[in-house]
Amino acid sequence: MTQLFRLGMRISIDLDGVLSDSMGLWIQIWNASNYPKLNYEDISEWDFWRRLGLDEKRFSEIFDEVWSNWEKLQPLEQDVAQAVDKLNEIGVVDIVTGRPNRNRPYIVKWLNKHGIKYRRLLIGVEKKSSYLYDVYIDDSPIQALEVSSIGRIFLLRDQPWNRHVEPNKFIRRIRSLAEAYKVLLSQL
Repeated sequence: MTQLFRLGMRISIDLDGVLSDSMGLWIQIWNASNYPKLNYEDISEWDFWRRLGLDEKRFSEIFDEVWSNWEKLQPLEQDVAQAVDKLNEIGVVDIVTGRPNRNRPYIVKWLNKHGIKYRRLLIGVEKKSSYLYDVYIDDSPIQALEVSSIGRIFLLRDQPWNRHVEPNKFIRRIRSLAEAYKVLLSQL
């Protein structure tokens, strides 16, 4: 990784698959009334829902159900608020998500419930690379390739659906936000 960081770096953190275990709840909702039954490791590609015979509309409807059940939605990591606090010590953290604006009330309640502090919440963002953060912490293989192509650092939160992405000069795989903090701290 290049050493381009400074104290006060701008950090973009994704919501689904980084802060929240939204896929875990998505799978629970799916398994309650559908076949085939899924487990986390079955989600081995970004658009896994296509092989289930779903269109994007139905996939999104289930995600809407996930967020309308925000009280049941667990953080991906046990100490998520403390991990984000550490990132806030070395940078300015924004939550940047592709979730549609109709999920905003649930997202805000969920973030508040879990004590996650951030500067801004950007919702409905399709092309995160257009915001030019110093660092992106995300689980999307598509975002990883887009962001790295413009020379920005991408900390890829390890998930079954992104394991085909090879680390490079700009992409580094991480397994937790605490690991992201250590990586960024080493670059200051």
